[in-house]
Amino acid sequence: MTSRQAGRRISTIAAQHRKFGGKRGGARQAVRQRRDEALRPQERRRLLQLVACSGIFVLLVAAKLLLPAKMTQINEKISGALRQNMDVQAVFSAVGRAVTGEKDAGGAIEDVYQAVFHPEKGEALETAALEGLPLDELAALEDLREYRAAAEQQSQEPPAEEQTEVSTLAYVLYSDNNLPEDVSLEQAILGFDYCTPVCGTLTSNFGYREHPVEGEERFHYGVDLAADTGTAVNCFADGTVTAVGESSSYGKYCIVTHTGGYSTLYAHCSRVTASSGTAVKEGQKIAEVGETGMATGPHLHFELHRDSTYLNPIYYVSTV
Repeated sequence: MTSRQAGRRISTIAAQHRKFGGKRGGARQAVRQRRDEALRPQERRRLLQLVACSGIFVLLVAAKLLLPAKMTQINEKISGALRQNMDVQAVFSAVGRAVTGEKDAGGAIEDVYQAVFHPEKGEALETAALEGLPLDELAALEDLREYRAAAEQQSQEPPAEEQTEVSTLAYVLYSDNNLPEDVSLEQAILGFDYCTPVCGTLTSNFGYREHPVEGEERFHYGVDLAADTGTAVNCFADGTVTAVGESSSYGKYCIVTHTGGYSTLYAHCSRVTASSGTAVKEGQKIAEVGETGMATGPHLHFELHRDSTYLNPIYYVSTV
């Protein structure tokens, strides 16, 4: 082969290489151009948002796995912030201003944050937002405020039935106007040692009750301590037995006088073992439990008097 023919063949191959190489380069350039054209600014922003969200998700999962205690604290803080009161009206107003273009996105986001997490500090913003509204819309918003305030107040108040029950109970137990004239609910300081006459079960307290035999409401001037028949009744404190007797209501009873004008009564006894005029000591047996008189079971009816006033004995006895 001559050199001329070889040169011609080489030039031909080079030309073909430039031809096809140029085509392949053009194809790559076209693909790159189409790819650039495919990622428009909006799509690029979404892609960046997706990458950012994915990164945050990965970080949260890693933090939850590696720092579970810290994530629990963060979760409690976020939950507490979301549980607090939120000014819904201010939130929608801020979003509306952003949609209509009255305020830019940054300002709207700040208003939403204020309404969600610090509603009490957003009153000035809300007032400014309401300026220029028609009078009927302002009146409707005012009604909404009053409704929300009433609902919050009602949620903080106890139910009406519970309030009535508590107030009635307080009136019966603690109102002097509703008590007999010779009754005091004062917890007096006796000034001497004392003990429980019978350690039994409290079956009837001091105060108004339905009479267990006659059925009508009466004031009960002592406490009833249920115990087995024959259980020893001990003297409340040092004193003198001033009365021993029997009546249709009290049954067999005795009265002991103590210092300071105090006295005690022991009723419905099966028998009284102390005699009138006898000096007795604290804890000494003076009678036995029974159900004599107007009684529905064996128990001790115990009263505490200061001069001619009845005191509530519940402060000075022990029950089981």
